Amino acid sequence: MWDAEGSRDGETCPNCQSTKTITYHYAEGFTELECEACGYQTDLSDLDQLTRFRGELKEKTKATPIPFKKLKA
Repeated sequence: MWDAEGSRDGETCPNCQSTKTITYHYAEGFTELECEACGYQTDLSDLDQLTRFRGELKEKTKATPIPFKKLKA
């Protein structure tokens, strides 16, 4: 199940110490915190890990020639 119940439990934000937060309670037994004052979310670090490598070259280098042998038929 992916849906969570959000409630204003008055938990303190670890980033800005505000109590203007929403706590999401999941049926699986875990919670996530979201701060309305500063935008902090406990799941942001997990989402960062999902960011994929785009495949961009970081530096340009000359390609190394690959040796090959010709086959005779």
